[in-house]
Amino acid sequence: MKGWLTEEDFLEPYKAWKAEPGPVQNASILKTLHPTIEGAIRTHVGEPNPLLYGRARKMTLDGLQNYDPMRGRLQSHLYNHLQGLKRVNRQQTSILKVPERIQLGRQTLATAEQDLSHVLGRDPTDDELADATGFSVKRLSRIRSYNPAVAEGTLEAAHPDANEVFGDIRSARRPALPPWHQIIYDELSHFDKKVMELSLGLNGRQMMQNQAIAQKLGRSPGFISQRKALIQKMLNQEEELSPFG
Repeated sequence: MKGWLTEEDFLEPYKAWKAEPGPVQNASILKTLHPTIEGAIRTHVGEPNPLLYGRARKMTLDGLQNYDPMRGRLQSHLYNHLQGLKRVNRQQTSILKVPERIQLGRQTLATAEQDLSHVLGRDPTDDELADATGFSVKRLSRIRSYNPAVAEGTLEAAHPDANEVFGDIRSARRPALPPWHQIIYDELSHFDKKVMELSLGLNGRQMMQNQAIAQKLGRSPGFISQRKALIQKMLNQEEELSPFG
């Protein structure tokens, strides 16, 4: 536009974001600005890490809100705005209560979950979080389960409906799903994956009752019970499909 100083490479993505701000355009412009974001991190802090990059993405979206194309280039504006990463980095390096890698992992996971929820319009599944963070599902479990181990039977006592379905794999401490259950999980919809994750306490999550799952996912407890029963029916097909059955 006339009088705008925005760089040519950024002009169309910025105009599209400005005209229709929202999850889709946020993701699009952040992808365009990826080299700028990484460059700002290296300039102000040093080598990027997942937590810094996640925080820088949020700060970039905040910075776009007060960018004036008539006053300067977008890249310069963002470099100045992202100087706040110096403070973020100092906060990171001062954390002593939890081992550094666990703390970094937790914050990276929290940032990814928040970003994905914003983009997808729903809670992400664990496989989506693994793809976004680069963490294995096993590492997600370690990050979530860092607190001292819960005594045997405590989860079942706290969540009396935990054995309602999925009785053969109810332990949240299993390192991985049995092969058949993993196959079923991979075939489920995003919603049913969340039901399975929360019901079983998969990957370090806390096991939840139907009422809590319903509240978290915005559905009725009866609907959650129906979905769990359907998933259990699929799990039970293992014996039916076995060549040795």
